[in-house]
Amino acid sequence: MDSNVKEEKRLLPANFGPLRNADGNARQTGPCGDTVEFWLTGDLDGIGEAAFTTDGCEYSMQAASMVAYMVEGMPLGDAKALAEDDVLSALGSFPEASKHCVTLSLHVMHAALVALEVKAAKAVERRIVDGSSQSKQNNTSAGKRRTIMVMSGKGGVGKSTVSVNLAVSLAAKGFRVGLVDVDVHGPSIPTMLNLPNVTVMQAADGIQPVILGDLYNLEVMSLGFMLHNPDDPVVWRGPLKNSLISQFLNDVAWGPLDYLIIDCPPGTGDEPLSVAQQLKSQAEAVLVTTPQQVSTVDVARSINFCHQMDLPVLGIVENMSGFVCPHCHATTAIFSTGGGSSLATRYGVPFLGSIPLDPSIGISGDAGLPYVHRFADSAVAGIYRDIAQTLHDTRSITV
Repeated sequence: MDSNVKEEKRLLPANFGPLRNADGNARQTGPCGDTVEFWLTGDLDGIGEAAFTTDGCEYSMQAASMVAYMVEGMPLGDAKALAEDDVLSALGSFPEASKHCVTLSLHVMHAALVALEVKAAKAVERRIVDGSSQSKQNNTSAGKRRTIMVMSGKGGVGKSTVSVNLAVSLAAKGFRVGLVDVDVHGPSIPTMLNLPNVTVMQAADGIQPVILGDLYNLEVMSLGFMLHNPDDPVVWRGPLKNSLISQFLNDVAWGPLDYLIIDCPPGTGDEPLSVAQQLKSQAEAVLVTTPQQVSTVDVARSINFCHQMDLPVLGIVENMSGFVCPHCHATTAIFSTGGGSSLATRYGVPFLGSIPLDPSIGISGDAGLPYVHRFADSAVAGIYRDIAQTLHDTRSITV
Protein backbone atom coordinates (compact mmCIF):
# COMPACT_ATOMS: atom_id res chain seq x y z
CA MET A 1 0.00 0.00 0.00
CA ASP A 2 2.87 2.34 0.82
CA SER A 3 4.32 1.85 -2.65
CA ASN A 4 0.96 2.75 -4.20
CA VAL A 5 0.84 5.95 -2.19
CA LYS A 6 4.33 6.87 -3.28
CA GLU A 7 3.47 6.13 -6.88
CA GLU A 8 0.37 8.36 -6.62
CA LYS A 9 2.49 11.21 -5.29
CA ARG A 10 4.94 10.83 -8.17
CA LEU A 11 2.06 11.25 -10.61
CA LEU A 12 1.27 14.77 -9.38
CA PRO A 13 2.49 17.45 -11.81
CA ALA A 14 5.51 19.50 -10.80
CA ASN A 15 3.39 22.68 -10.80
CA PHE A 16 0.83 21.25 -8.36
CA GLY A 17 0.65 23.02 -4.98
CA PRO A 18 0.61 26.58 -3.61
CA LEU A 19 3.32 29.16 -4.21
CA ARG A 20 4.83 31.07 -1.33
CA ASN A 21 4.49 34.86 -1.56
CA ALA A 22 2.11 34.66 -4.52
CA ASP A 23 1.15 37.98 -6.10
CA GLY A 24 -2.19 36.68 -7.39
CA ASN A 25 -4.46 33.95 -6.05
CA ALA A 26 -7.97 32.79 -6.95
CA ARG A 27 -10.17 29.79 -6.33
CA GLN A 28 -13.47 28.79 -7.95
CA THR A 29 -15.77 25.79 -7.96
CA GLY A 30 -17.22 24.84 -11.34
CA PRO A 31 -20.70 23.51 -12.18
CA CYS A 32 -19.26 19.98 -12.10
CA GLY A 33 -18.25 20.41 -8.45
CA ASP A 34 -14.49 20.54 -9.11
CA THR A 35 -12.60 23.27 -7.23
CA VAL A 36 -9.51 24.75 -8.89
CA GLU A 37 -7.10 27.22 -7.27
CA PHE A 38 -4.29 29.15 -8.96
CA TRP A 39 -1.25 31.01 -7.61
CA LEU A 40 0.80 33.42 -9.72
CA THR A 41 3.91 35.47 -9.08
CA GLY A 42 4.97 38.41 -11.21
CA ASP A 43 4.45 42.08 -11.89
CA LEU A 44 3.12 44.35 -14.64
CA ASP A 45 5.84 43.08 -17.00
CA GLY A 46 4.65 39.50 -16.88
CA ILE A 47 4.01 36.31 -14.95
CA GLY A 48 6.87 34.63 -13.12
CA GLU A 49 5.78 31.29 -11.69
CA ALA A 50 2.36 29.62 -11.88
CA ALA A 51 0.96 26.77 -9.82
CA PHE A 52 -2.41 25.18 -9.14
CA THR A 53 -4.39 22.67 -7.10
CA THR A 54 -7.62 20.85 -7.88
CA ASP A 55 -9.77 18.29 -6.12
CA GLY A 56 -11.24 17.18 -9.44
CA CYS A 57 -10.72 14.30 -11.83
CA GLU A 58 -7.64 13.49 -13.92
CA TYR A 59 -8.88 15.76 -16.71
CA SER A 60 -9.25 18.67 -14.28
CA MET A 61 -5.66 17.96 -13.21
CA GLN A 62 -4.43 17.88 -16.82
CA ALA A 63 -6.23 21.06 -17.83
CA ALA A 64 -5.14 23.15 -14.83
CA SER A 65 -1.56 21.90 -15.06
CA MET A 66 -1.39 22.80 -18.76
CA VAL A 67 -2.81 26.30 -18.17
CA ALA A 68 -0.26 26.92 -15.40
CA TYR A 69 2.56 25.60 -17.59
CA MET A 70 1.55 27.76 -20.55
CA VAL A 71 1.24 31.09 -18.70
CA GLU A 72 4.51 30.74 -16.78
CA GLY A 73 6.82 33.51 -18.03
CA MET A 74 4.13 35.05 -20.26
CA PRO A 75 3.54 38.81 -20.63
CA LEU A 76 0.24 39.79 -18.99
CA GLY A 77 -1.42 40.62 -22.29
CA ASP A 78 -0.64 37.17 -23.71
CA ALA A 79 -1.91 35.46 -20.56
CA LYS A 80 -5.15 37.43 -20.74
CA ALA A 81 -5.60 36.38 -24.36
CA LEU A 82 -5.03 32.68 -23.67
CA ALA A 83 -8.13 30.90 -24.94
CA GLU A 84 -9.73 27.47 -24.62
CA ASP A 85 -8.63 26.44 -28.12
CA ASP A 86 -5.00 27.26 -27.27
CA VAL A 87 -5.08 24.98 -24.23
CA LEU A 88 -6.91 22.16 -26.05
CA SER A 89 -4.38 22.33 -28.86
CA ALA A 90 -1.53 22.01 -26.38
CA LEU A 91 -3.24 19.11 -24.61
CA GLY A 92 -3.74 17.19 -27.84
CA SER A 93 -6.38 14.50 -27.44
CA PHE A 94 -8.88 15.60 -24.78
CA PRO A 95 -12.42 14.27 -24.15
CA GLU A 96 -15.21 16.49 -25.43
CA ALA A 97 -17.19 15.84 -22.24
CA SER A 98 -14.33 17.23 -20.11
CA LYS A 99 -13.73 20.51 -21.94
CA HIS A 100 -15.45 22.29 -19.05
CA CYS A 101 -12.30 21.50 -17.03
CA VAL A 102 -10.30 23.71 -19.41
CA THR A 103 -12.90 26.47 -19.19
CA LEU A 104 -12.84 26.41 -15.37
CA SER A 105 -9.02 26.43 -15.26
CA LEU A 106 -8.87 29.45 -17.55
CA HIS A 107 -11.48 31.34 -15.52
CA VAL A 108 -9.54 30.78 -12.29
CA MET A 109 -6.20 31.69 -13.89
CA HIS A 110 -7.69 34.93 -15.25
CA ALA A 111 -9.10 35.78 -11.79
CA ALA A 112 -5.66 35.22 -10.23
CA LEU A 113 -4.21 37.39 -13.00
CA VAL A 114 -6.57 40.24 -12.07
CA ALA A 115 -5.44 39.98 -8.44
CA LEU A 116 -1.79 40.04 -9.53
CA GLU A 117 -2.41 43.08 -11.74
CA VAL A 118 -4.17 44.97 -8.95
CA LYS A 119 -1.33 44.30 -6.52
CA ALA A 120 1.32 45.25 -9.06
CA ALA A 121 -0.48 48.49 -9.95
CA LYS A 122 -0.76 49.41 -6.27
CA ALA A 123 2.94 48.72 -5.78
CA VAL A 124 3.79 51.07 -8.65
CA GLU A 125 1.44 53.71 -7.26
CA ARG A 126 3.00 53.43 -3.81
CA ARG A 127 6.49 53.91 -5.29
CA ILE A 128 5.31 56.98 -7.18
CA VAL A 129 3.66 58.46 -4.10
CA ASP A 130 6.56 57.63 -1.79
CA GLY A 131 9.07 59.08 -4.25
CA SER A 132 7.24 62.34 -4.73
CA SER A 133 8.16 65.26 -2.52
CA GLN A 134 5.50 67.55 -3.92
CA SER A 135 2.41 68.29 -1.86
CA LYS A 136 -0.76 66.99 -3.44
CA GLN A 137 -3.47 69.30 -4.67
CA ASN A 138 -5.95 67.92 -2.14
CA ASN A 139 -3.53 68.52 0.77
CA THR A 140 -4.02 64.99 2.13
CA SER A 141 -0.64 63.31 2.49
CA ALA A 142 -0.22 59.74 1.29
CA GLY A 143 -0.22 57.24 4.14
CA LYS A 144 -2.11 59.69 6.37
CA ARG A 145 -5.63 59.15 5.18
CA ARG A 146 -8.61 60.69 6.89
CA THR A 147 -10.93 58.09 8.35
CA ILE A 148 -14.56 59.17 8.74
CA MET A 149 -17.06 57.11 10.72
CA VAL A 150 -20.64 57.71 9.57
CA MET A 151 -22.71 57.11 12.70
CA SER A 152 -26.14 57.52 14.22
CA GLY A 153 -27.73 56.55 17.50
CA LYS A 154 -30.92 55.82 15.55
CA GLY A 155 -31.61 53.14 12.96
CA GLY A 156 -33.38 53.85 9.70
CA VAL A 157 -32.01 57.37 9.22
CA GLY A 158 -30.20 56.56 5.96
CA LYS A 159 -26.65 56.14 7.21
CA SER A 160 -25.63 53.74 4.46
CA THR A 161 -27.15 56.01 1.82
CA VAL A 162 -25.19 58.95 3.21
CA SER A 163 -22.00 56.85 3.42
CA VAL A 164 -22.19 55.67 -0.19
CA ASN A 165 -23.06 59.05 -1.66
CA LEU A 166 -20.46 60.93 0.37
CA ALA A 167 -17.81 58.40 -0.65
CA VAL A 168 -18.74 58.70 -4.34
CA SER A 169 -18.90 62.52 -4.05
CA LEU A 170 -15.38 62.63 -2.60
CA ALA A 171 -14.10 60.24 -5.25
CA ALA A 172 -15.65 62.40 -7.99
CA LYS A 173 -13.49 65.28 -6.72
CA GLY A 174 -10.38 63.24 -7.51
CA PHE A 175 -9.68 61.79 -4.06
CA ARG A 176 -8.80 58.14 -3.55
CA VAL A 177 -11.59 56.75 -1.40
CA GLY A 178 -12.24 53.49 0.42
CA LEU A 179 -15.66 52.50 1.76
CA VAL A 180 -15.89 49.84 4.47
CA ASP A 181 -19.14 48.42 5.82
CA VAL A 182 -18.82 47.34 9.48
CA ASP A 183 -22.52 46.65 9.92
CA VAL A 184 -22.05 42.96 10.75
CA HIS A 185 -25.73 42.07 11.05
CA GLY A 186 -27.06 44.11 8.15
CA PRO A 187 -24.38 44.81 5.53
CA SER A 188 -26.14 46.82 2.83
CA ILE A 189 -23.25 48.31 0.86
CA PRO A 190 -23.05 45.35 -1.60
CA THR A 191 -26.72 45.88 -2.52
CA MET A 192 -26.34 49.65 -2.85
CA LEU A 193 -23.39 49.24 -5.23
CA ASN A 194 -24.90 46.33 -7.20
CA LEU A 195 -22.34 43.80 -5.96
CA PRO A 196 -24.62 40.91 -4.92
CA ASN A 197 -22.45 37.97 -6.02
CA VAL A 198 -18.96 39.39 -5.50
CA THR A 199 -16.42 37.58 -3.34
CA VAL A 200 -13.09 38.86 -2.10
CA MET A 201 -9.73 37.10 -2.24
CA GLN A 202 -6.72 36.88 0.02
CA ALA A 203 -3.40 37.83 -1.57
CA ALA A 204 0.11 38.12 -0.24
CA ASP A 205 -0.38 41.76 0.80
CA GLY A 206 -3.78 41.21 2.44
CA ILE A 207 -7.47 40.91 1.67
CA GLN A 208 -8.19 42.47 -1.71
CA PRO A 209 -10.97 45.08 -1.63
CA VAL A 210 -13.50 45.26 -4.44
CA ILE A 211 -12.25 47.98 -6.78
CA LEU A 212 -14.75 50.07 -8.73
CA GLY A 213 -12.16 52.14 -10.53
CA ASP A 214 -13.91 52.52 -13.85
CA LEU A 215 -17.25 53.56 -12.35
CA TYR A 216 -16.68 55.48 -9.13
CA ASN A 217 -12.93 55.46 -8.33
CA LEU A 218 -13.81 53.58 -5.16
CA GLU A 219 -12.49 50.61 -3.14
CA VAL A 220 -15.05 48.67 -1.09
CA MET A 221 -15.07 46.05 1.68
CA SER A 222 -18.03 44.45 3.42
CA LEU A 223 -18.88 41.28 5.30
CA GLY A 224 -21.56 40.84 2.64
CA PHE A 225 -18.81 39.79 0.21
CA MET A 226 -17.94 36.85 2.50
CA LEU A 227 -21.40 35.33 2.97
CA HIS A 228 -22.38 32.26 0.96
CA ASN A 229 -25.90 33.64 0.52
CA PRO A 230 -27.00 37.28 0.88
CA ASP A 231 -29.74 36.30 3.34
CA ASP A 232 -27.48 34.27 5.64
CA PRO A 233 -27.83 35.56 9.24
CA VAL A 234 -24.67 36.54 11.11
CA VAL A 235 -25.04 35.37 14.71
CA TRP A 236 -21.90 36.74 16.32
CA ARG A 237 -20.99 38.10 19.71
CA GLY A 238 -18.57 40.93 20.44
CA PRO A 239 -15.18 39.16 20.13
CA LEU A 240 -15.92 37.89 16.61
CA LYS A 241 -17.14 41.33 15.54
CA ASN A 242 -13.99 42.93 16.93
CA SER A 243 -11.82 40.43 15.05
CA LEU A 244 -13.60 41.12 11.76
CA ILE A 245 -13.35 44.89 12.18
CA SER A 246 -9.65 44.56 12.97
CA GLN A 247 -9.22 42.64 9.71
CA PHE A 248 -11.11 45.27 7.72
CA LEU A 249 -9.07 48.11 9.21
CA ASN A 250 -5.63 46.47 9.26
CA ASP A 251 -5.52 43.51 6.87
CA VAL A 252 -7.21 44.90 3.76
CA ALA A 253 -4.81 45.96 1.00
CA TRP A 254 -6.38 49.42 0.63
CA GLY A 255 -3.33 51.05 -0.87
CA PRO A 256 -2.79 54.82 -0.50
CA LEU A 257 -6.17 56.38 0.29
CA ASP A 258 -7.11 59.97 0.94
CA TYR A 259 -10.35 59.01 2.70
CA LEU A 260 -11.70 55.85 4.31
CA ILE A 261 -15.45 56.10 4.93
CA ILE A 262 -16.76 53.66 7.56
CA ASP A 263 -20.47 52.85 7.48
CA CYS A 264 -21.34 51.95 11.08
CA PRO A 265 -24.50 50.24 12.34
CA PRO A 266 -26.86 52.29 14.52
CA GLY A 267 -26.22 52.79 18.21
CA THR A 268 -23.11 52.95 20.35
CA GLY A 269 -22.44 49.22 20.73
CA ASP A 270 -19.75 46.77 19.67
CA GLU A 271 -19.05 47.91 16.12
CA PRO A 272 -18.58 51.69 16.54
CA LEU A 273 -16.86 51.09 19.88
CA SER A 274 -14.43 48.64 18.28
CA VAL A 275 -13.67 51.02 15.39
CA ALA A 276 -13.12 53.99 17.72
CA GLN A 277 -10.87 51.99 20.06
CA GLN A 278 -8.78 50.47 17.29
CA LEU A 279 -8.29 53.72 15.39
CA LYS A 280 -7.87 55.81 18.55
CA SER A 281 -7.07 59.38 17.47
CA GLN A 282 -7.06 58.60 13.74
CA ALA A 283 -10.85 58.71 13.17
CA GLU A 284 -13.45 61.46 12.89
CA ALA A 285 -17.23 61.21 12.95
CA VAL A 286 -20.15 62.41 10.84
CA LEU A 287 -23.50 61.95 12.58
CA VAL A 288 -26.73 61.38 10.66
CA THR A 289 -30.17 62.22 12.02
CA THR A 290 -33.68 62.80 10.73
CA PRO A 291 -35.51 65.98 11.76
CA GLN A 292 -37.90 64.62 14.39
CA GLN A 293 -37.13 64.49 18.11
CA VAL A 294 -37.29 60.69 18.35
CA SER A 295 -34.16 60.65 16.19
CA THR A 296 -32.29 63.66 17.58
CA VAL A 297 -32.53 62.30 21.14
CA ASP A 298 -30.76 59.11 20.08
CA VAL A 299 -28.18 60.98 17.98
CA ALA A 300 -27.40 63.13 21.03
CA ARG A 301 -26.24 59.89 22.66
CA SER A 302 -23.86 59.39 19.73
CA ILE A 303 -22.43 62.87 20.34
CA ASN A 304 -21.79 61.94 23.96
CA PHE A 305 -20.28 58.65 22.79
CA CYS A 306 -17.83 60.65 20.65
CA HIS A 307 -17.08 62.83 23.69
CA GLN A 308 -16.27 59.79 25.84
CA MET A 309 -14.10 58.24 23.11
CA ASP A 310 -12.27 61.53 22.32
CA LEU A 311 -13.60 61.13 18.78
CA PRO A 312 -13.72 64.43 16.85
CA VAL A 313 -17.06 65.31 15.27
CA LEU A 314 -16.97 66.79 11.78
CA GLY A 315 -20.65 67.66 11.91
CA ILE A 316 -24.28 66.58 11.68
CA VAL A 317 -26.26 65.76 8.54
CA GLU A 318 -30.06 66.04 8.65
CA ASN A 319 -31.40 63.38 6.29
CA MET A 320 -35.00 63.04 5.04
CA SER A 321 -35.46 66.77 5.56
CA GLY A 322 -38.65 67.30 3.59
CA PHE A 323 -39.96 65.53 0.49
CA VAL A 324 -39.09 66.48 -3.09
CA CYS A 325 -42.14 66.10 -5.33
CA PRO A 326 -41.14 64.16 -8.47
CA HIS A 327 -43.58 66.24 -10.57
CA CYS A 328 -43.24 69.86 -9.49
CA HIS A 329 -39.91 69.38 -7.61
CA ALA A 330 -41.18 71.42 -4.66
CA THR A 331 -40.01 70.36 -1.19
CA THR A 332 -42.65 69.63 1.47
CA ALA A 333 -41.86 69.13 5.17
CA ILE A 334 -43.30 65.72 6.10
CA PHE A 335 -41.54 65.45 9.43
CA SER A 336 -40.71 68.41 11.63
CA THR A 337 -37.79 70.44 10.31
CA GLY A 338 -34.64 71.87 11.84
CA GLY A 339 -33.93 69.05 14.31
CA GLY A 340 -30.44 68.50 12.96
CA SER A 341 -29.42 72.15 13.03
CA SER A 342 -30.86 72.60 16.53
CA LEU A 343 -28.91 69.57 17.75
CA ALA A 344 -25.71 70.93 16.19
CA THR A 345 -26.24 74.31 17.85
CA ARG A 346 -26.93 72.73 21.24
CA TYR A 347 -23.71 70.71 21.21
CA GLY A 348 -21.53 73.24 19.39
CA VAL A 349 -20.73 71.11 16.35
CA PRO A 350 -21.03 72.08 12.66
CA PHE A 351 -24.28 71.53 10.81
CA LEU A 352 -23.29 70.08 7.45
CA GLY A 353 -26.61 70.33 5.64
CA SER A 354 -30.15 69.06 5.09
CA ILE A 355 -30.82 66.32 2.54
CA PRO A 356 -34.46 66.07 1.44
CA LEU A 357 -36.26 62.87 0.56
CA ASP A 358 -36.25 62.21 -3.17
CA PRO A 359 -38.00 59.08 -4.53
CA SER A 360 -35.05 58.63 -6.88
CA ILE A 361 -32.77 57.95 -3.89
CA GLY A 362 -34.68 54.74 -3.13
CA ILE A 363 -34.74 53.77 -6.79
CA SER A 364 -30.98 54.28 -7.07
CA GLY A 365 -30.27 52.27 -3.93
CA ASP A 366 -32.35 49.32 -5.13
CA ALA A 367 -30.70 49.45 -8.54
CA GLY A 368 -27.22 49.54 -7.01
CA LEU A 369 -26.36 52.92 -8.54
CA PRO A 370 -25.29 55.71 -6.19
CA TYR A 371 -27.74 58.61 -6.41
CA VAL A 372 -25.04 61.26 -6.88
CA HIS A 373 -23.74 59.33 -9.88
CA ARG A 374 -27.04 58.48 -11.54
CA PHE A 375 -28.66 61.88 -10.87
CA ALA A 376 -25.54 64.01 -10.85
CA ASP A 377 -27.38 67.13 -12.04
CA SER A 378 -30.05 67.05 -9.31
CA ALA A 379 -30.25 69.54 -6.44
CA VAL A 380 -29.82 66.74 -3.88
CA ALA A 381 -26.63 65.55 -5.57
CA GLY A 382 -25.40 69.14 -5.31
CA ILE A 383 -26.05 69.07 -1.56
CA TYR A 384 -23.97 65.90 -1.22
CA ARG A 385 -21.13 67.52 -3.18
CA ASP A 386 -21.28 70.58 -0.92
CA ILE A 387 -21.14 68.41 2.21
CA ALA A 388 -18.20 66.47 0.78
CA GLN A 389 -16.36 69.72 0.06
CA THR A 390 -17.13 71.02 3.55
CA LEU A 391 -15.76 67.84 5.10
CA HIS A 392 -12.56 68.32 3.15
CA ASP A 393 -12.22 72.03 3.87
CA THR A 394 -13.04 72.17 7.56
CA ARG A 395 -11.19 70.91 10.57
CA SER A 396 -12.86 68.50 12.95
CA ILE A 397 -14.18 69.66 16.30
CA THR A 398 -13.83 67.64 19.48
CA VAL A 399 -17.05 67.97 21.51
